[in-house]
Amino acid sequence: MDKKSLIEEIIRLEWPMFQEVNGEERADCQENHPMFVAMREAQFSAWDEEALRSYLGDLEDALKEGRNLLRDKYIHMMESTEPEHYLYFREELPPVSQAKRALVEAIWALLLPQTVEFRQKYPAVARHGRPLLSSQERFGYASVETYEKGELMTYSEGTLEKLLRCIEEKKARGISFAAEIQTRGMLNQGFGSMEEAEEEARRNE
Repeated sequence: MDKKSLIEEIIRLEWPMFQEVNGEERADCQENHPMFVAMREAQFSAWDEEALRSYLGDLEDALKEGRNLLRDKYIHMMESTEPEHYLYFREELPPVSQAKRALVEAIWALLLPQTVEFRQKYPAVARHGRPLLSSQERFGYASVETYEKGELMTYSEGTLEKLLRCIEEKKARGISFAAEIQTRGMLNQGFGSMEEAEEEARRNE
């Protein structure tokens, strides 16, 4: 499969998992398939094919084992946003190795300064988005840090290694992985450019 086909297959497998995240208490975003596709396509557009193939394998393995990686992500996020509820659900999660935790922290260490730089360039867009750090969370609303780490925790060590290498290689070429994803997300929502998205965000303040 080429990159486009890999992303389409990943999203095809993720959507049913996303439908089962909250059980019967469905969130509004679970009814919006076009937005889910737009946001997940933006997420994976910055990945290289090697990392995409590895994550597709993670999803296929999870299906064989009866596991839901998207549900796992939200449970991981609850450790920060809803610690009392996390204690109830954490037994559903597979053990997380120290090697995996180290890879997650290494990736976040690269994404954090890139995200800060992007938010400084587009402050109005940033103000309409998630808080950046888990220490800034209020009322259970997940930060960028919590969301990113929660998702990274669901990837296999092999996928994390490949993703880390992808981000590092892009950084060496002067490409911001975080900016790529954020920009693609805005374009997928119909904006012509980040400047247009920034102007619209300012008008809505």
